[in-house]
Amino acid sequence: ILFPDIPLTKELKKSPDEAYALFTSCVHVGSKEFLEEDFLKFIDWLNGNRGTDKQKEVAKKVKYFFIIGDLVDGVGVYPGQEQHLVIKDIKEQYSTFANLIGKIRKDVSIIICAGNHDALRLSEPQPLLDKDLAGAVYALQNVTLVPNPSFVTIHSSKGFEGFPVLIYHGFSYIHYCTNVDSIRQQGGLDRPDLIMKFLLQKRHLAPTHTSTLYVPCKDNDPLVIDKVPDIFASGHLHRVYASSYRNVNTISCGCWQAQTDFMEKLGIHPDPSKICMINLKTRKVKILHFGN
Repeated sequence: ILFPDIPLTKELKKSPDEAYALFTSCVHVGSKEFLEEDFLKFIDWLNGNRGTDKQKEVAKKVKYFFIIGDLVDGVGVYPGQEQHLVIKDIKEQYSTFANLIGKIRKDVSIIICAGNHDALRLSEPQPLLDKDLAGAVYALQNVTLVPNPSFVTIHSSKGFEGFPVLIYHGFSYIHYCTNVDSIRQQGGLDRPDLIMKFLLQKRHLAPTHTSTLYVPCKDNDPLVIDKVPDIFASGHLHRVYASSYRNVNTISCGCWQAQTDFMEKLGIHPDPSKICMINLKTRKVKILHFGN
């Protein structure tokens, strides 16, 4: 199926009021390398208890918080992983994650999808998290769980249609940064913005066969980008990068895990303890640092 390129006339929509959306990924609760102290600093800021007066005012205007996969480190994801886990029970990992997220003030809408470290099938599209394993996450009233990938519309109101946000964890990304010369030669795994631009141009999240594990669907292809988002956000590569392509904000999220042997083997250079924040009134993105 061929789609036209994203039109040059794509409208740069802006919210009539000032509100903020936050994006992160790859929390990896359960790992010995999980940076819990930094994550708690972030939650403390979001709840208005940390930072300057100006920073606290910004925190009050945060309305949405996206967590794009790899909520926990998982169990049995790669050989020898048990040596790198501080929590070796998957239910306990999700319970600990839910306890952390449960500290966030309840007027923030939290949108969550799964990633390749989460306890469900690796093949995409990935369904919702399993209620038996992640029941503690389901119990949080301000959390909405969605499949991976998903389109989510935020901040709609009377007279304003809101922003369609495309979220995708990004399992196909490693294929493109190693097999597309123009991406590999300009940084590869360190340049998720180039991969996201490439996929927007192709109008598909995995346009090459075998770039990701895939479960065919009878009626449609869930990986087709059949409508143009205002915001395209992902994770997986543990690299923070904010860019724009024809008025589409592309946001690559970092992680909350220090570098592991597994990351080093894959050639991933983590960019931890950072949050991407977009001002929905101006569409400008800022990177917030919560590490040392």
